[in-house]
Amino acid sequence: MEIAVVAQESKGELSLDDEIQRYIRAVTGDWLAHWNCSVYAATGILEIIADHIECTPGLESFPSHFQDKVKRASGDMDPAEYLRMLAEITRVLDRQPAPEYWELPMGSREFLRTFPYLFGFDGILMDEGGQDFAAAVRAAVTSEHPYCHERAAAYTTEAQRALVLFPGPDALKERLSWASRSHLQELIDTVNEHMQREHG
Repeated sequence: MEIAVVAQESKGELSLDDEIQRYIRAVTGDWLAHWNCSVYAATGILEIIADHIECTPGLESFPSHFQDKVKRASGDMDPAEYLRMLAEITRVLDRQPAPEYWELPMGSREFLRTFPYLFGFDGILMDEGGQDFAAAVRAAVTSEHPYCHERAAAYTTEAQRALVLFPGPDALKERLSWASRSHLQELIDTVNEHMQREHG
């Protein structure tokens, strides 16, 4: 519903289809999200809510924040009809191959969901000022030492994913000015070196 509201209130700047495709790509690319509420399950929930609205009738039995989202998203359409339409659009798009990132670039929400640790590392680099990149990586990991496993694994996992998804030399530079292919590889190597030296 939030995606539909954002698309509706963008006054045509955002395409609902594009935003739904980004949602599908994010959910199907995240095992935990897919397990908790697959795209298929989400469309079923939309239809169950539409049935409930028609039987009740109206939105009054739902929490006020949900009522507000449905009203903002549906605009002049009947809410139940809108929810069924949204479910059908989502199902149709889910049956199609996911668009490549060069076809449909990552949106802000999708980027933050996919690379939260790399986004957070951006703040660390700003705080460190002119420090050498590898030194900044070492400082970020050793600040958690000896309990650095989770953060170290998250940094290297996201960096490796970025290298695979965005294989060009600029990698994530469009989103994070420091995140070129060479810096992402340096991040992985520096973290691995720390783990082997301190924990191997």
